[in-house]
Amino acid sequence: MAGRWTTTCDVSQQVGGCSTFRFGPSYNVLKNVSLVPGQEVCWECVQQYHHVPDQLTRADEWVGTQVVFQLSERPDGGTDLAFEHRGLRPAIECYTICENRWNYYLGVSLKQYVETGVGKPFVAALGRLRP
Repeated sequence: MAGRWTTTCDVSQQVGGCSTFRFGPSYNVLKNVSLVPGQEVCWECVQQYHHVPDQLTRADEWVGTQVVFQLSERPDGGTDLAFEHRGLRPAIECYTICENRWNYYLGVSLKQYVETGVGKPFVAALGRLRP
C-alpha cells in the first residue's frame, strides 16, 4: 500500500484488524472484513477525516462504506482486478473528488507499480502525489 497509495500507512494483515492510511491531515481507518489471498480484500471504513474544507462540509462520508478488491486469474496467466467502493455514490459530497483519486491510484499508480515495481503514491513529505 505504501508503494502505490500513500507512504504513510499502518497496515493490518488480520481479519478484524484496522489499517490507517494518511494523506497529510486527511486519513482513513479501514477495518479488514475479508482477506483472501489471491482473491479478495474487503475493508469497511470505521473512521475518516477528509480534509478539504473549501470543498466539503462533511469530513467523514466514507464511514460505513466498503472498499472491495477482487482478483481473478485470466486464461493467459494474467490477473484481472475488479474494484468497488460500496456506498460511494454520486449523491454524496465527496464523490467526484474520491472518484478522481481512485481513478488515479488504481489506473496510474497501481498500474505503474505492477508493471515497474514503482508506483506514484501520496508522499507526506511532499504533501502531494509523488512526481
